Amino acid sequence: MEAVFLVVLVGMGLLALLLYMSSPSAPTPKARRGPASRAPHALTGSAWEKRVMLQMRGDQARFQRTLAAKQAKYPKASRDELLEIIHYEYVRDHR
Repeated sequence: MEAVFLVVLVGMGLLALLLYMSSPSAPTPKARRGPASRAPHALTGSAWEKRVMLQMRGDQARFQRTLAAKQAKYPKASRDELLEIIHYEYVRDHR
């Protein structure tokens, strides 16, 4: 009798967990599709460049080095995408 009760209790717990995970209000991990998926609005290339330069406090040499490093890491990415990646990595690293 105790074994049946334990099996039923574990089954109910698993069912509750399954229902919780499938409900729309359950927090779901967001798939990492790239910086564009996190952007609240699209910015132009010059806006991204201004934003990154503000983060780097106007250090043009640092900006060029960072951009060159990202170009080497992501050779098929456009300049706008690279600037967006630089921005989000800077924000992530300086929290």
